[in-house]
Amino acid sequence: MSFRFEQPVIDKAEQSRAHIGITDAEIVQMLVAYRLFGLWRIDIETGHFFASEDVHTIFDLPYSNGPVNLAELMSRIHAEDRSLIAQTFEEASLHRLGFHFVYRVDNRLGGYKLVRSVGRFRDGESGGSIVGITYEFVEKLGVVGFEHNTIPR
Repeated sequence: MSFRFEQPVIDKAEQSRAHIGITDAEIVQMLVAYRLFGLWRIDIETGHFFASEDVHTIFDLPYSNGPVNLAELMSRIHAEDRSLIAQTFEEASLHRLGFHFVYRVDNRLGGYKLVRSVGRFRDGESGGSIVGITYEFVEKLGVVGFEHNTIPR
């Protein structure tokens, strides 16, 4: 399979939303209501991978706020896709690039589900890291939903 970085997130123009009056926290809340939408960071120096609750759910791993067990996480990814993921992180850190890719994750039912990860290299004071999101290509079913903790109008 050929390897390509497409639509790097660092080259995408930032969208103006000041006129809308929506906060970053509200955006994240709406994204996670739409589907499993996990946030993550890998520290280049240590190799530690930190992830939100939704990443743990996508990979059917027990949640902890410490580093994720990468061996266990990688074991959930289809064997043919593992080398692509390793190559992606290597290229992103070497060339300070953004990326996205789709891969197969064990659905724990005898098959695989499609998952997409989008990430980018980030320079930091203590070295570089790669930050990103991961989500499933599965829509939550339902026409209308109400949140229990919403403020009445």
